[in-house]
Amino acid sequence: MVRVSIVTLVIGAPPSPSVVVLRPTSEEHPSDLALPIWIGPNEAAAIGIALEDQPSARPLTHDLLVSAIHALDAQIDRILIDHVEGSTFFATVVLAHDKKTLRLDARPSDSIALAVRTGAPLFVSEEILNTVALPYRGSFDRQNENDIKEFREFLESVKPEDFTSQD
Repeated sequence: MVRVSIVTLVIGAPPSPSVVVLRPTSEEHPSDLALPIWIGPNEAAAIGIALEDQPSARPLTHDLLVSAIHALDAQIDRILIDHVEGSTFFATVVLAHDKKTLRLDARPSDSIALAVRTGAPLFVSEEILNTVALPYRGSFDRQNENDIKEFREFLESVKPEDFTSQD
């Protein structure tokens, strides 16, 4: 598993897709890869709210889940994006509870929303990075607006079918 971080979040208004882009943070893995994952607009908004640390008058769904996990004396240990079938990604939320590890099947979008809220590390399997991630020709330096604009234009033009296996 390779540790990743969120590089970009594009919140699209339907019918345009929303996309979260992950990038390896480990020095052991090339950092010139970008892993786009298409997500729903509600999940993108939930991730965006957490990334911007925007307060909410009442708990949102992911906040409620984090509160429930903590009320049960458990912690979110890590998030694993560990499987892909076609253009559908699968994730596992790994909980630590009472010296036990519990694994919950989840969508990557919900898992990422939980990770952003709790600071839990995100990991992607090397197999997914080697088969689905895209090389990025440019810089992820947030100061370089042209590179960011170019990358966002690329994200808007690519389709989930571009990542399916040709087998």
